Order: sequence, then C-alpha cells, then structure tokens
Amino acid sequence: MNTRSCLVSVCVSVVVLLLPASNAKCEESSKQVRSGYNLLTDEKAVEVGQSLKGLAFTTVDGEAVYLNEVVQDGPVVFIFSSTVCPLAKRYTSRLNRMQEDFVRDGVRMFAVFANSDETDEGITDYRDRAKFPFPCVRDRHGYLAKRFGATMTPQAFLIDQHSAIRYRGAIDDNRYENRVKETHLRTALTDLLADRPITVTSTSSMGCSIHLDEIREDDQVTYSGHVARILQDKCQSCHREGQIAPFAIEDYDDAVRWRTEIAAYTESRVMPPWKASPSVGHFSNDLSLSDSEIDLIARWVEQDTPLGNATELPPPPRYNDLWPAGTPDLVLSMPEPYTIAPEGEDDYRHFIIPYEADQDRFVEAIDVRPGNRNTVHHVIVYVDTSGKARQLDAQDPGPGYTRFGDVGFDPASMLGGWAPGMQPIRTPLGSGQWLPKKCDIVVQVHYYRTGFEEQDQTQFGLYFSKAEAPVPTRMQLAINHDFIIPPGSENYQVEAECRIRNDSFLYGITPHMHLIGETMSVVAHLPDGKTLPLIEIDDWDFNWQTMYRYRDLQHLPAGTIVKLKATFDNSEANPNNPHDPPQPIGWGEKTTDEMCIAFLNLVHESEYDPETQSRRGATPGKQLTIAK
Repeated sequence: MNTRSCLVSVCVSVVVLLLPASNAKCEESSKQVRSGYNLLTDEKAVEVGQSLKGLAFTTVDGEAVYLNEVVQDGPVVFIFSSTVCPLAKRYTSRLNRMQEDFVRDGVRMFAVFANSDETDEGITDYRDRAKFPFPCVRDRHGYLAKRFGATMTPQAFLIDQHSAIRYRGAIDDNRYENRVKETHLRTALTDLLADRPITVTSTSSMGCSIHLDEIREDDQVTYSGHVARILQDKCQSCHREGQIAPFAIEDYDDAVRWRTEIAAYTESRVMPPWKASPSVGHFSNDLSLSDSEIDLIARWVEQDTPLGNATELPPPPRYNDLWPAGTPDLVLSMPEPYTIAPEGEDDYRHFIIPYEADQDRFVEAIDVRPGNRNTVHHVIVYVDTSGKARQLDAQDPGPGYTRFGDVGFDPASMLGGWAPGMQPIRTPLGSGQWLPKKCDIVVQVHYYRTGFEEQDQTQFGLYFSKAEAPVPTRMQLAINHDFIIPPGSENYQVEAECRIRNDSFLYGITPHMHLIGETMSVVAHLPDGKTLPLIEIDDWDFNWQTMYRYRDLQHLPAGTIVKLKATFDNSEANPNNPHDPPQPIGWGEKTTDEMCIAFLNLVHESEYDPETQSRRGATPGKQLTIAK
C-alpha cells in the first residue's frame, strides 16, 4: 500500500481569518496551510472502497434514514459542512445546483454537520437561509464523521449501490466559482451514473477542520450517546432474535441485562469475533472494536449503565435476514432435501445443479444460507465442465454423491463458500469468479453427525459482475498436507509456502486450520528482498473463519514467495482437543483431523487495472443488465 509521508502541521495567522476562533489551533499532522490558497488543507492520503452497509441516522427533521435502502434508488452524496466555516458557506449555491442537476437520476444528497458546537436550531436556520433542497443531519458525537473518516468542511463523499465509498475529497478545486477547473465531485458522480470507472477517487480537501469533543475520564458515558452505536455496528448483526448469537442485545434493556457479558467479552476481545491481529494488514471487513470503544463499554458498565438523552438514540437497524448482501441476481438450491444419519463419519456430500445461460458470467460475491446450521460445517461451490460430477452422482444412490479428499473432478472454477463466521465478500470491482454459460454447479457440503437424524437443503445466492469484460479472479494456496502432530505437543510448528507465478494483486486471504490450531502468520517475501506481512492470527478459533478482505490491493510481483507458519496444541490442556487422551493428528478432511492452508485470492496485473477497476486495456463502457 502506498502511503504519503505525514506533513508537519503549521499554525499560521492567516488561518484565523478563515476559521472560527475556537478552531484556530494545530490539529492532526496531516493538515497544513496550502501555499497559494491560504486555506487549511487535509493532505492525508485516503483510500476509498470502505463499506458503510447498515448505516442509519436521523435528520434534523426527525426522519430516520437507512443507507442500504436509499442507495437502491441511485448514488448518495454526503457533504460534511458547517454553519460557521467560511469556505463551506461558499458552496451553498453550487450544492443546490448539483442536486437540481442530478435529482432526476435518483441521486440524493445529505448535508452533515459534525462539529460538537452545532445545534439543531442553528442547522435548521442555516438550511433555510441556504435554501438547501436536501436533508441536513446533526452528527451527534461525531459518529458519521468517524464512520466516513471525514476531517474537513466542506468535504464530499460519494456512495454507490453497495453502500461503498467511491469518491472522497473536495467538491471542486477552487473557492471562487469562476475559477473552477476540476469539478471533482460532479465528475465522479457523472462517471458513476454512466457506469464508467471513476478516474480520480480521492482529493485533498480545503476549508475548516472538523472538531469533535473528546470524552474525558470524568465524563459520563451513556447508552444513547455512545454505546448504542457500537452495539449496532459491531454486535447486532448476530445478537438479535433468530440469529446465531445466544442472546439478543437489540435495545437498552437488552444491553443492561447482558452488561456483564458485554464488558467481559469485549475486554478479552473474544467478541466481536475477529481473529486477525491489528498490527498486520488493514481489512475492509474488520469487525474488531478499537481500544477506545472497548473502554467506552467498560466505563458505561462501571457507571451503572446510564441511558442518557433518549432523543439521541440512533434509529434501530433494519436487516435483510433473507439475504444480508441484498437480493441476489440468481438464487439456487440443492435439488432436494438430504437426510444426514445420526451416527458415522463426517459426510462430504456433493450436489449437482445443472446451469445454462446465454453467456459466461463472473460471480463477484456468493451468499450461502445453510439449511440446517446444526449439521452444516462448511459449504464450497465449484464449477464442473467435464461431466465427471454427473457420472459420480449416477453411481451413488440418493441425492448427490459422497467423496472424501477431493471433489472427483478438476474444477473449472470455485465460486466461493461458507464457514462459521463468514459473511459475503465481493471481489474487486470489475472482476469475478468465472461461471461458464453451460456447466454443472457442484455444491460440496460438509456435514457433522449430531446424534440425531437431520435434514438439510442449503441455498445460495449469486451476485454477478456488471462489468462488460470482467477479469477472472485467481487462487493460489500456501499449503502443507505432510505433517503429523505428536500427542502432548503444546506448540508444534508447521510451515508451508507457495511461489506467486504471475505479477498479481492480492485482495483477500483465508487462513484455515481445524480444532487444535493456535496461531498462524503469513508473510510475502518479495523478489527485491523486502518482506510484506500479510496476516497474523495469535488466537485461532475454528468457529470463526472468514476471508480477510484487504482494504487496498497488495502488489505481489512474480517470484514472490509466500511463507506460512502455524502452531498447533495437541496437549491434554487444550480444551479444543477432540481426542482424550491426545492422539497423533495429521492432514485430513474430518473435523478431528487437521489442515494448514492460506488461500490467496488474486487478480493478475496483466489483466486487471486497479486505477480504472476494469480489464487492462479495455475501453470502459456501460455495465451489463443481468436477466434474472
């Protein structure tokens, strides 16, 4: 990842002419007064692509807004503004014209006021004087500013249909309307509406810095002002009725009832379930809590769980329990229910779904819905173009066929899968897993035996890339299947490696071990002698597995050696050891066997252009409309 050197913050007297008196102080080191403009500028290098899925807020008029619903009608623009910042005021007419120009395209705009000294009355008066035709939002406690990474006013954020940030920065390049040469926001919005790659995704913002009140040690921490948002963002997707978590924390009463567990599990970092160490890698699907968030929860419990001002409560989240990633382009299901006997070895059953379409497609995400979570251990979806899977099915009575060790054919593609803890993750924009127009989709389901007769009919939804010429994603494995972990060994080390064959961009990594895995670290050794740490897991948990999706593409030149080191605890003291007394454990498909793999998700540099987010050398064009 390219990073820009931090710039020394400078306090110059001219800033006082542009900022309110309370703002005339040195802020973060990424801000300086830009020569020739005499304006405070945020020079911090910022990557876009962050997901804001699940974001909800309330306007000053009391309207509850759910971003996941709003983006279905078209792109959404957020402008962080201020009732006192001189430069923000200069943009009122320009913003009004922009809303008028794009409203017919389904574009919605919101003005967000995040400074701690803003009031509902002041914002409403400002809106009326500015004649804003779009809603205004008072960002209490700076929640939205923190979620967006907003630092300045005015500062624009453009959000696409997947609730992802596609542009971040200045509205245009000059405070004077007649001197504008680059209309950054308007250009990005026009490109997004035309389904073209956004060529400039991030620019420096000029104006006034955003000021948020810091919570002091003697301040009261409240549910409405601080804790509710943390629980909504990081906990409630699982901790609500009908979901996988053992209890719900959907409102204040729930949070008070489970306050001891919430404080203890967050302090120990058992929850939320995020196993990657924060010291290695930056991931877009990071569920972990920051130190400050954990501290807020602990202080709230210590202060006897005050509710705070009920009018500050955020809107309760709305969830799509059927398909959390949104309505799929295609929903497929196992052809018929399958019965799992109560006893015996784990069952690796393969079910065939014939598929035929008018053209090849590329799958950018898959969402698996296990039909019976009591017995489904994991699901992997393959593509077969050889016909061998059908032959195996014909030889095995009942639905599908059972096979351990492999699938019985050479897969043309792997569309994705599911394991406990995994959420749907998209491939880089303009890429996807290849799905030939005529093939068999083979669904491998690993079933536990529960001691009871179980039935399952798993479903999955496919999300197709809309790019005209999607780039196929690739996979390489750092894998070792030649090891035996002796009984009694508490820190047995297993290593693996692979050589990157083509200049590539790494966008995701999936570590995989079984029950007695303890730690795993993966490091890329580049051809120039440098090393790039990719992931580090210090406390492996078999029950919480996921693809770790990098926030920025990681460049791995051809010849890079990716090395994996893992440790296993096969002692009696390990509560996760499936054998009592311990037994030698080696590679195997059963849950009680072990594995040692890092799956590397790649796109080849010769095919994929990260600047245009499309096939290298292709002429950007309209996206495809996928027939359901």
